[in-house]
Amino acid sequence: MRKLANLFLILFLVSATLGIANEFLLIFLNLQILSGTEKLIWLTCILIGSLAYLGLGFNKHLPKVILIPLFIWLFWRLLHCWPLENFIGKYFQLYASCGQLLLGIAILKLNRHRNHKSLLLIRSQFVGPAFSGRNLFHFSLISIPLLPIVFMLISYSFTDNLIETNTAGFVQLKPNGLYMTERIYQQGDKQIRLAGMIHLGQKDFYADLAGSIIGARTLILAEGVSDEDGLLTERFGYGKIADLLGLTSQEKVHFQGRLIKAIELDQSDTKELLGPDILRADIDLRQFDPHTREVLNALAKYVLNSESLAAGYFAFNSWAQEHITPDSNRIIMSDLIHKRNQSVLGYLQKALNKYDTIVIPWGALHMKDIEKAVLAEGFALTESRERLSIDFVLLPYGKLWDHLTRAEK
Repeated sequence: MRKLANLFLILFLVSATLGIANEFLLIFLNLQILSGTEKLIWLTCILIGSLAYLGLGFNKHLPKVILIPLFIWLFWRLLHCWPLENFIGKYFQLYASCGQLLLGIAILKLNRHRNHKSLLLIRSQFVGPAFSGRNLFHFSLISIPLLPIVFMLISYSFTDNLIETNTAGFVQLKPNGLYMTERIYQQGDKQIRLAGMIHLGQKDFYADLAGSIIGARTLILAEGVSDEDGLLTERFGYGKIADLLGLTSQEKVHFQGRLIKAIELDQSDTKELLGPDILRADIDLRQFDPHTREVLNALAKYVLNSESLAAGYFAFNSWAQEHITPDSNRIIMSDLIHKRNQSVLGYLQKALNKYDTIVIPWGALHMKDIEKAVLAEGFALTESRERLSIDFVLLPYGKLWDHLTRAEK
C-alpha cells in the first residue's frame, strides 16, 4: 500500500507538470502534442488515487493529512476547477496546473518533515499491524455518505469526456451549463470561422453569434436539410421541447444577410460585396437513405410532436425495437453527418476564391471532420471562444417535474 500511495504522489506531480507544459505549448505555439499524454496520465492518476483512497480504510498507517488534500483536489479537477474560469479567464487551466504542482510539492515537503528522511512515504511510517477494525469503521462512516457525490462527479467527468471527444471539443459540459465553442482559422488574408451549434439553446446564445457575423466579403455556409419532394410526413421541429425547457429552437434563428444561390459562387461580381451573404450548403432529404427518412419521420411523430416527452420517448423506443437494425447506425450517421459534411466542404474552395471570411455555423457533431478538412487546407487556429448555450440555472425544473409526473399518471 505504501508503494501504491507513492505512485499516486508521483503521478499527481507528473500530471501537474504535463498540464503546465501542455498549456504553454497551446498558448505560445498552438500545439496539442502533449494533450493525449496529459489526459492518459491524469486518468491513471485518478485510478491509482481511487485505490489509494480505498486503502485508507484498510491500512491505518496511510497518512490522511498527506493524502486527503490530494483527493479533494482530484474531485475539484473532475469539475474542471469550476468556477475558477469565471475569475481567471481562458488561462484557468494553466493556473490550475500550477496550483496542483505547488500543492504536490507542499505535501511532499510536509511528508519529509514528518519522517525526517524522504519526500515519499518510507517503511518507518508503516510499522506495526496495518488493519484496524476501528479505522475501517470510521472510514466507512465517512465514506458511505460521500459515495453518491463521488458517483455524480465521476459520471459528470465521464459524460464531459464523451461529449468533448465526439465533438472535438466544440461542446463543453460545465457545472453551470453547456457551452458551444467557436474556432477561428487564418491563412493569409482568408479566415474561416467554425461555430458549433445546437438545436436548442438560450436566445442570447443565438443572438450573440448572429450579431458577431458582420462585414463585407463574408459568406455564411448555412445548414438545414431541404425537403423539396415532401418526403417528411411529419413536421420535424424542436418547438415543443424548446417551450418545455424555456429555450429557443435553432430553426427560429435567422442570420442577417443576402441569400444567394450556389451558381453565384462562379460569377464574378462587378459591384462590391457590402454585407454577409448566405448560402444554404446542405443537402436535400431525397439524398438520404429511405431507412434514415423512416427514422426521422418516427422521431418527429413519437417524440417531437408528442404531447408528453416521456411518453413519446417510450413510444419511439418501442418502435425502434421493431424497425432499427444493427446496420442502422452506420446508415444514419452516413446521411446525417458524412454526406452533409461533404456538401458544405464542396463549397469551401469556391467560397474562399470570392470571399475573405467564411462562417460555418453547423451542429457540433459535424465539426470534427470539418475542422480536419480546414486544417488540411493549411489554415491555422488563431482564436477560440466559448458561448453559454444552455444555462442549467435558468431551466424550469418545476415545469419539467410537473410534465414528467403528469406523463406517469
